[in-house]
Amino acid sequence: DCAEAFDKVSGKTIVSAIQPNAAEQARVAALNMVGRRTELKGVTQINVLDTLGLVSASFGNWQGVPGGQRAELTDRSIANGGGRHLSLQFAGDQLIGCNAVGWTDHVGVMRGLVEGQVRLGAWKDKLLQDPTRLMEAYLACAQAQDARGHTRA
Repeated sequence: DCAEAFDKVSGKTIVSAIQPNAAEQARVAALNMVGRRTELKGVTQINVLDTLGLVSASFGNWQGVPGGQRAELTDRSIANGGGRHLSLQFAGDQLIGCNAVGWTDHVGVMRGLVEGQVRLGAWKDKLLQDPTRLMEAYLACAQAQDARGHTRA
C-alpha cells in the first residue's frame, strides 16, 4: 500500500492500495530478494466488496475519461433484490473501466475486458445499447485476440 506500480489501464504510475495488487507486489519483491529476477507487469485498479450482502465491483478507470463514452443501466425492481446498477466506461473501442453494484453476473469478464485492453470494434456500440451483453462481447472479441491485441486468424 505504499509502493507505486504501473497501472495498465491509465498508463500512469499509481499507489494502488488494493489487497490483490499489494499481494502481487509483495510476491514480486520476495522473489527478487531471494535472487529470482521478476518484474511486476503492472496493476489494475480493482475492488470487489460485499457490504451486508450487497456486492459491488469496480475495475480500471471506473469514472471514465474526458471524451469517452459510457453505458449505464439501473434496475430498481424489487424482484432482483432491490436494485442494481451497471456502468461501463469506454475510450475509443476499449472498455477502460466499469462499476457494478448488486450486479454480480460476469464480474470476471468485466475484469478481463478492462485488464486485457480488448478492442471491441462493433461490440462497443452493442454494449452502449445493452451493457448486459458483456459475456457475448468477451467471447467475440477477447477470445479472438492474442496478448498483443492482434486479431487471430
